[in-house]
Amino acid sequence: MQLVQADEILTSGPLRLEPILPHHAALLFDQLQAPQLYIYIPHEPPATLEALTKRYQRWAKRQPDDGSEVWLNYAVFHSEEARYLGTVQASLMANGETYIAYETFPHAWRRKIAQSACRALITHLFSAYQVEKVSALLDTRNEASWRLLESLHFRRTQFIAQADEFKGSISDEYRYDITRAEWQAEVVSL
Repeated sequence: MQLVQADEILTSGPLRLEPILPHHAALLFDQLQAPQLYIYIPHEPPATLEALTKRYQRWAKRQPDDGSEVWLNYAVFHSEEARYLGTVQASLMANGETYIAYETFPHAWRRKIAQSACRALITHLFSAYQVEKVSALLDTRNEASWRLLESLHFRRTQFIAQADEFKGSISDEYRYDITRAEWQAEVVSL
C-alpha cells in the first residue's frame, strides 16, 4: 500500500494535526494518563514515557514492515491555546477498509474539537488517498462518540454483539460508515 503525503500537517481552523513522531510522547504522555479516556476501550494508559516513545517510533514508520497497511496518526494541537487537545488516527487496510479513531483529552471535551479534527482527517482520506468509505467501530455505551459520528453524517450500519470483553464487562459495538459520495454531499451542503 502506497503512502501519500503521510507527513503532511493538516489544519482545521485553529487546529493543527501533526503527524505523530517520537518527540510527541513527552508532549502527550501526561494527558494520556486520564482514566476517563479508557472507559470504553480495551487499553490502559501508557505505563511509561519510554513505552509511549517506542509506540510512536513504530507509528512514525506509517506502516508495518510488510507494507500491508497505512497508519496515519496525528496529535491535535490548538494554535491559539498552544497545547495538545487529543489525537486522531486512520488505518488504511490492504483489503480496502479504512477505519478512524479519535480521542480528545478531558479538558477539551464538549468543544467540538474531535468533530473538527475528524472532519480534517476524513477530508484528507477521501482526497489524498481516494478511499471509497471510512468506518469506525465503537463501544455502544460511548454515546458521546457515536453522537460525534452522527454529527459528521456517518450512518450506523451494524450492531456487533459481544464484540470484546475487557475491564470485567462485555462490550457490544456499533459500526459507522460514510462513503465518499455521502461525504462530498455533506461538504457541499455546509
